[in-house]
Amino acid sequence: MFANPSMEQIAPEELRALQEKRLQKQLRWAAEKSAHYREAFAERGMNGQSLKELKETGALQALPLLSAADFAGRKSFDFLTMPLSSLLRISQMRVASGEGEPFVHFATNGDIAHRIELVTRSLVACGLHNASLAAVLGDGADSRIMDVHYALEFIGAATMMLGTEPERWAEQMDLVTPETLIGTPERLLALDDALLQRGSGLSELPLSRIIFLHESAPGAELAASLQAMTSARVYHMLALPELGTAALFLPCEPGELAFHLQEDFVLGEVIDPQTGEPAETAGELVLTTLLAEAMPLVRLRTGLYVEPIPATCTCGRSMRRFRLVLP
Repeated sequence: MFANPSMEQIAPEELRALQEKRLQKQLRWAAEKSAHYREAFAERGMNGQSLKELKETGALQALPLLSAADFAGRKSFDFLTMPLSSLLRISQMRVASGEGEPFVHFATNGDIAHRIELVTRSLVACGLHNASLAAVLGDGADSRIMDVHYALEFIGAATMMLGTEPERWAEQMDLVTPETLIGTPERLLALDDALLQRGSGLSELPLSRIIFLHESAPGAELAASLQAMTSARVYHMLALPELGTAALFLPCEPGELAFHLQEDFVLGEVIDPQTGEPAETAGELVLTTLLAEAMPLVRLRTGLYVEPIPATCTCGRSMRRFRLVLP
């Protein structure tokens, strides 16, 4: 199933033209409005005119990389491009490693609309539709959970927000049993423990699917144990704190630690994590936003080690696909 077939099946040459147009606008916006990028680009001798001439997406290599630790170590307002009166959402996050100070994500109405569109694509790819009943472990304090909540409602799926208190989850699920569960591995394991204390675990629930929201690449042992804990179809979505959303990585096949990169919204590079040079095969994924309004991010190092999947995907989506290389 497709939420937006015209974009999910976009022709490669049309996608490249769209990316290059959006990249130029995004870089100029960041250079003019963001204190961090104004300084970072100036250090490289780049100004508005030279950025305007970056017509090819490969020319991004001239721009500095941004590590997650560097991002968390700077003032969030250094990345903000507009006054607070123009924003719709402000969320505090912390990098998955727990290192550094918490940072703040800012989003405009346009940012949130884009993210809901992209999360909707992912959930539809996982099989959700307007007759689905989904339960989400989490609440609106997490911007990523809010995106999932709004996307579920946009699809028309009945949605139960279970909050963050494990001792209440089993009781709430006594009222209505969902066919889809969505949450981080830690919360879904906590739910399994709570259910086991009452005599049955997740494996006993009549679930169609479980969608795990990962803050970082899961280890191989964890991925295997998550798959083994249920007979339901398991999907893995990446919800990196640095990005503040689960929108960018679209899973299409159950059980696989692979994803389509939503390339109309973000530009992806694969680099050698040691040298920072482009990698032809496996390497670290680096992302540049293409449509962010409040908080553009340029060449953010994700810490995800990936390898491209060159074969055409059986799901019919044309955007590039990557497989996580697990630690």
